[in-house]
Amino acid sequence: MIELQTPTNDLVDKYIDQFNNDERYYPADQAIINLFDAFPDNKKLEDILLKLSVINDLYSTNILGTFKMAKHIQQCDIDKGLKTGDPDIVHQIATGHDIRTKKNNKEINFYSFATKYCNWHNRDNYAIYDSFVDKVLMAYKRKDKFSTFRQSDLKDFSKFKKIIEDFADHYNLTRHNLKEIDKFLWIYGKEKFPASYDKKE
Repeated sequence: MIELQTPTNDLVDKYIDQFNNDERYYPADQAIINLFDAFPDNKKLEDILLKLSVINDLYSTNILGTFKMAKHIQQCDIDKGLKTGDPDIVHQIATGHDIRTKKNNKEINFYSFATKYCNWHNRDNYAIYDSFVDKVLMAYKRKDKFSTFRQSDLKDFSKFKKIIEDFADHYNLTRHNLKEIDKFLWIYGKEKFPASYDKKE
């Protein structure tokens, strides 16, 4: 049985500091932030390819057809929606017909990648989903019943964002924005569930 500490502002601060002092993850985040600030739009294929390739390399998002994905993002015309934090943009990127693939006869989409791509365009409105965040949120749900949801809801971005907001409200995490809560969930999940290493490899 994994023991989970009750989240507090101080505990979140502790793990954010741990993330910010990591010699790999913090510089990688800063590099991507700088890149997305320099190329905020998604009209030019070369700009999209650059951003996609950097995320794919630094965060091992397993996008094998980078050109196909870049073309798909370009065709989605996402810039206006990204600025307003439209949750549908995540699903447009993740499940486009042209980029869906199958593995072991199961269709896979790119939801985790899509949350990352949206996050670095608009860090105030898009949280990052991955298996660490999934496991931590499910564990706290079982422990404290901080919100009512099914595990499948974590892969519906509108519901996923609301679940994280419920998490912050339940534990009164008043000093932290969405991005900081996301960092806490990831690095705490990495510590508690080390076998699920799929976000920042």
